[in-house]
Amino acid sequence: MKTKLRKRAVAAATGLLILTAVSARGASNTATDPGGGGVSLAPSGTVTVNSSALQLVKQVWNGPGTLCLASQPADATCSGNATAVTVPSGTGLQFLIFVRNTSDVALTDVRFQDLLDTSASGFSYTGGSIKKTPNDATAPLDTDTAAVIHTAAVSGTAQSDALGAPDDYASFVGSTLTVGAVSSQANLSLGFPSHKSFGVIFSVTKK
Repeated sequence: MKTKLRKRAVAAATGLLILTAVSARGASNTATDPGGGGVSLAPSGTVTVNSSALQLVKQVWNGPGTLCLASQPADATCSGNATAVTVPSGTGLQFLIFVRNTSDVALTDVRFQDLLDTSASGFSYTGGSIKKTPNDATAPLDTDTAAVIHTAAVSGTAQSDALGAPDDYASFVGSTLTVGAVSSQANLSLGFPSHKSFGVIFSVTKK
């Protein structure tokens, strides 16, 4: 029997918002002498603190998890910077979504979601397949490769599909994966240390 091929970009084109790491929301402050004291003090000079938007990465891996097929943003270690892949209908795949905390401070209340295309030409979610990397001192480093993060996710903690709080950090309801305390589909509030990476992985089948 001939397998029908469906051409579709199955990387991050399923409703995931990609955030770029750019400097934003700078704030500057100077300490000064208000006067009236026993000594006179010179101003401290200006201290500037910038914030940086962190980047979500979404990748497609083959069913066994042995090969990265496509990535958004492109990753040179993932199929030569491929951002899309074509697979036969009925192919099992893994979606890996992760964020690197490249800052010097721990992150708190991290939230993201992925709207899976479950239309006739989209994907079927594999129930109970969500796993997460550690989000403590044992989490992957922010400098680790996607392959290391993938391994940490595959061997990580299973998450239930049902709304996670107070037990899980991720859930899959309808066609939406949420991670963290997303208001419309709340799970446990997610945080993880500085210079660490956090990711979730789940399985689908291409329709």
